Amino acid sequence: MDPQSFEKRRRAIVFLSTAAAVAAVGGIVSCESPQGMKPAPGSRRDGRSPTDDGGPDAGERPANDATKPNDATKPSDAAKPAQPKPQPVERPTPPKSEPAIRIKSGGLPKDAPRIEIKGPGPDVWIVEPGAGRPGTVASGPVEFRWSADGWKVTERVGTSAAAVVSVPARATLEISALGGEPQQLTAFGSTLSGQSLSGQSLSGQSLTGRTLPGQTWPGRIRLVPQPNDVNEPVDVVHVVSMEEYLPGVIAKELFNKWGVATHRAQAIAARSWALCEMEMWRTRRHFDAVAGELGQAWIGATAHQRSLDAVAATRGQVLVYASRVVPAYYSSCCGGARAAARDAISTSVVNDIAPLSVSGSDGRDCCSWSPTYRWQLKFDAATIAATLPAWARAEGFASLFKVDGIRRVEIAERNKAGRPVLFTITDAKGGVFGVPAERLRWALNADPRDPQNLRPSKERVKSAFFEPFLAGRELVISGRGHGHGVGMCQYGAEAMSKKGSSMQAILARYYPGASVERSYA
Repeated sequence: MDPQSFEKRRRAIVFLSTAAAVAAVGGIVSCESPQGMKPAPGSRRDGRSPTDDGGPDAGERPANDATKPNDATKPSDAAKPAQPKPQPVERPTPPKSEPAIRIKSGGLPKDAPRIEIKGPGPDVWIVEPGAGRPGTVASGPVEFRWSADGWKVTERVGTSAAAVVSVPARATLEISALGGEPQQLTAFGSTLSGQSLSGQSLSGQSLTGRTLPGQTWPGRIRLVPQPNDVNEPVDVVHVVSMEEYLPGVIAKELFNKWGVATHRAQAIAARSWALCEMEMWRTRRHFDAVAGELGQAWIGATAHQRSLDAVAATRGQVLVYASRVVPAYYSSCCGGARAAARDAISTSVVNDIAPLSVSGSDGRDCCSWSPTYRWQLKFDAATIAATLPAWARAEGFASLFKVDGIRRVEIAERNKAGRPVLFTITDAKGGVFGVPAERLRWALNADPRDPQNLRPSKERVKSAFFEPFLAGRELVISGRGHGHGVGMCQYGAEAMSKKGSSMQAILARYYPGASVERSYA
């Protein structure tokens, strides 16, 4: 999961929160002797393989950015009645029963806004959720095609018995298996994000008219029209129980051969993060989390036994601090120095807690075996100088509006673990501009041709843990790690697992002061 994505998604509501100072806790630990789990104040005491370009962030995948290790107002109008203030964001309390989560897997692209769905049996159930109207039984495969006129739904598509099914023209449609059947669906189609609904990468390929194999997804599928989105007119959202959702996360976030303890720790972190996202977005939008770099990786249904076992063994278990669930961010590789959530994710009050803070070095480095532990990139300094103010204007980051050339880029502040928190840029006229480390990472990753988009993945700065220097006309970035560096380091967790550390020890190292609590059976 990429921190830039986190900030964009939270931007609209973060300003509602006020920060409360929380003393950081935690000691120096090592791969061999991890810190013991501390009970949370006030809590109960009952009992993918990494991608080529590095690990995720979860929010950021190994290599939640949440990928496998490898690589969210206009001024008030005095003439209008005062609007009620939204409630401040808060971490949720552990749920007493298993919740269902809404996952956006992508959107139907404007050039091919269609999808085919079939159930485990011959028919599927189609309904407009919340409308109070009767649903419709349709024989599969069923094609859902969107146009300016709304939905055209065809059952038994591709056969001589194909027939149009009457549905509300512009409504959200929810498709599910019939009662008594396994609640899973197979979808055929493509999404604008460059990934087919079969999970196969299609980046750089035309999606129009392409025949794709189907991927099985647990739960129900919602097709949500987005009339104001010219590129992605329909969102594809899955409604699935938490414990059915998680195996597809773990199977994508971690290498399948990694240790049992790593898988279990990842299951608890992913469940905790997902619950916090649900609390954040439940009443604010039509999905809780995104499958991919904007959230946690997810491949839908999976047969990977270690992922299934990890979720089953930790069923309902979450990380808790001060009686509330911890948003357990994670990333592929911290580079040997973790980041605090308030520095790397956002200043939201949910991040101002001890388990997401940094009080000092973790001791011995556990992730030096990661392929993205050390890396270096070189950029044309003049291009970066031109891109920075353009990116700043697109993002509304006023501090860099007036950068004119680059004379120096320097680290101005580090956290207690030694990771950069603040950089300064000195421009050609001698002006000095301060920029938070993660913000600078985002700015450097902006595509010079269109700063609102990202560079190709191989050209991106992998983390904000870097040393910059100018060498002639080049800006050289020598960095460590992959992802935002908050919370669990996936490569570090696996190193601990290989040395015999337990799930509890891994979580204690990366979320100091938090406790594991079973919230539902």
